[in-house]
Amino acid sequence: MILSLHEQARLFLLCIALGGGMGLLYDCLRVFRHSLRHKRFWVQAEDALFWLTAVFLVFGVLLHANSGEVRFFSLFGLFGGMGLYFLTLSRWVVAISDSVIRLIKYLVCLFFRILFTPFRLLFLPFRKPLRKFGGFCESWQKKLLQSARVYVKMNKRRFRRDWKILRRR
Repeated sequence: MILSLHEQARLFLLCIALGGGMGLLYDCLRVFRHSLRHKRFWVQAEDALFWLTAVFLVFGVLLHANSGEVRFFSLFGLFGGMGLYFLTLSRWVVAISDSVIRLIKYLVCLFFRILFTPFRLLFLPFRKPLRKFGGFCESWQKKLLQSARVYVKMNKRRFRRDWKILRRR
């Protein structure tokens, strides 16, 4: 299919806009990663999902606007749009998004702190008797388990260290 110069310019600008939109979508993914830290596997899975989505978007746009023909200037427009976005707006978008998410986290924590303050204030007079009762129950439990020959003394620090090592693996 032969495109006129006007149609080629329109396709090139459309590809630049699509590249910028893909850059914005990737920045949204980066902000999500900053807000919720997760393991390397999930980062790779998110990247694969992003690129799979990007391929389908590009294919759809090229199929609709260019009858499925891949032209050099359309690929140049896609990568140029992404590069232009990352060089100009990306830094601001990520910084503003991180600030907004930090503010939302702060407001949610503040809301729950305000919500649970009456319960904390009600708990304060009962804290010391409850600790004593907990210590009594713990000593009673130890005596019961020792009498049944099941109890083994455990070093709490060693247990916590071993637990952390197991969680890392």
